[in-house]
Amino acid sequence: MSGTDWEQFRDRSQHKLVEQGSYLVRAGEQVRQVYFCTQGLFRFFYTLVDGKEFNKSFAQAGEVVTSYGAMISGEPSYFSIQALEHSRVIEITYDAIQQLINHSHTWERMLRKSVEQLYLKKEERERQLLFLNAEERLEQFRTKYPGLELRVPQYQIASYLGISPVSLSRISSKARN
Repeated sequence: MSGTDWEQFRDRSQHKLVEQGSYLVRAGEQVRQVYFCTQGLFRFFYTLVDGKEFNKSFAQAGEVVTSYGAMISGEPSYFSIQALEHSRVIEITYDAIQQLINHSHTWERMLRKSVEQLYLKKEERERQLLFLNAEERLEQFRTKYPGLELRVPQYQIASYLGISPVSLSRISSKARN
């Protein structure tokens, strides 16, 4: 990437600290920013009317953090994004991203690659929920997110796997024996 491309990005973005428990996006809000996680951990989750939460994804350093569908459609986000640890992100508006890709094929390729990665992540998640049992989903989680079990409370992992915390404990105990 040319120095000019980086300068344009730097001029349009800002570094931001996100405290543990803080939200980048709340369900029902408009989304106008893209965040690049440089440190920390986020969860993406849906909240039902009764208050029950379902984790749909996690994002760590090196990953894009946003409600992409809400951002490009202009509709409110259906899910929330919350920091599970003290985190650092680079924030840039969607409008600034559009300016970058309109002036640079490099940024256009980078955006395409990011969208492709998000699509693959979503497709894999759907496949797991449809075709794998709870034990297999746990094994996939451990493979995809090595070490995350040490950073995330068990009830958050259970929510991601679509099982109860009691079931997760039982499966984990069974796997250790």
